[in-house]
Amino acid sequence: MSNRPPILKADAAITPPSFEHILFPRSSIHEDAGLLAHFLASLRYEDIPTDVVDTAKLITLDTLGCIIAGADTPLGEKILAAYNGGPGPTGCCIPGTSLKLAPSLAAKVNAWLADVLDYEDDAAGHPSATVIPAALAMAEHVGATPQQFLSGVVAGYEAGLRLHDATQATPEVYRRFAVYHAWHGMAAGAAAMTVVGGTEEQFRSALGHAAANTNIPLWYVQYGRPAHALKANYGQMALGGLDAAICARHNIVGPFAMLSDAERGFAMIIGSDQFQPKHLSAELSTVWRIRESSLKAYPCCGFLHTTIEGVSKLVAAHNIDYQNVTKLRVRTFKRIPEWFSDAAPASDIDAQFSVQYVSAMALLSVEVGREWYSPAMMRNPIVSDLMQRIEIEVDPIAEKAFWDLDQNLSSVTILTKSGQSFSLTIDWPDGHWKRPRNSADTETKFQRNVRGTLLERQSDDIIEQVMNIDRSHSLNKLFSLLTAI
Repeated sequence: MSNRPPILKADAAITPPSFEHILFPRSSIHEDAGLLAHFLASLRYEDIPTDVVDTAKLITLDTLGCIIAGADTPLGEKILAAYNGGPGPTGCCIPGTSLKLAPSLAAKVNAWLADVLDYEDDAAGHPSATVIPAALAMAEHVGATPQQFLSGVVAGYEAGLRLHDATQATPEVYRRFAVYHAWHGMAAGAAAMTVVGGTEEQFRSALGHAAANTNIPLWYVQYGRPAHALKANYGQMALGGLDAAICARHNIVGPFAMLSDAERGFAMIIGSDQFQPKHLSAELSTVWRIRESSLKAYPCCGFLHTTIEGVSKLVAAHNIDYQNVTKLRVRTFKRIPEWFSDAAPASDIDAQFSVQYVSAMALLSVEVGREWYSPAMMRNPIVSDLMQRIEIEVDPIAEKAFWDLDQNLSSVTILTKSGQSFSLTIDWPDGHWKRPRNSADTETKFQRNVRGTLLERQSDDIIEQVMNIDRSHSLNKLFSLLTAI
């Protein structure tokens, strides 16, 4: 018996496959991703509208405050301890500390700290949590100019939010996968690559690397209590994005084709069932997506802000004493009672996602900031008692607005022992891009965030430096101010 392989007949010959170039695939499905890469590679600071630059500066200041405040929390201290090998002579800064880390780790730690209090911006997720740390670390790593840094911030939003639009999911899938988180790594990659600059081939590689580095889409509190400390895993996404740019800068080829491969690509991996690549290039250089950023007024999930604002306004307008409150009734969209109803939060993260807890903060008129989640506040029996007086109901109108308008409508009613009833409905919260906060509001929030930290004394100088960053030739002074001595 012969052990030789069978001889193939001529008509059964195998034709070698004709592979496409990974960076320049021919299929039309990749055209929009190619247009996005070209836009990023061609983006120049001089082409960015003035109001867009101003928004990038406000977001930078806001995010720096969130990082500094996040570091001054129990979870923040644990994160710093996990990565602290002692202050080194070189590396990238962790604002509010003397810690210096390699670029990728600095991006990771700063992104994680930015999200500790859930106080960073909202825009279909929290783009600033990955974009600012990635752009900041790359800028310090390569000695980029302030203009390159700001261009990177803008690029991160333009790429990231378009990727979000392209990889939408139906409500059924959305309940199982946190699809809307997954694009943050590519936003970080686009930001870091734009800061350092490069050829279109390098930008394509960076986007491919970032797509490949993306984490699985994590929900915050759906796995059990207490909530896991990774939250949306923005730290790892920022690390992956920065690594993508560093690799691309050294001409390490990335899998650009996976960005829009409908069968094996990014959208399929993250669970999207409505992949529409046309959104990747929609209205580039015409509609600047960073304008959709909402700067938060409260340190908690944005879904809860309309409720907090409604309660706060009623308490202030009618001088309501929490001791006189018999019941607080909240009518809102279905996700709140399903995912955000917790009358006994076990941790500070659980409290950030508890409509009862944050409503109690509003009833007590506790000053907004990280003090909301101090150990003493979490153990306060008054807070526990107030949480038991709060009822959550589903409002069909709010539910429809949630899915049709991306609106977090909430109607609140406070009932008192004296028989009075006060009601208010909030459609768009303070800080939403349809109700934007001004620069003074953002500066006040920053001052409050750095209060009690090692950077409190230089807070005015940091504000001055960031708000005039586009007039500087170097970021060295800002990095010096952000480093705690």
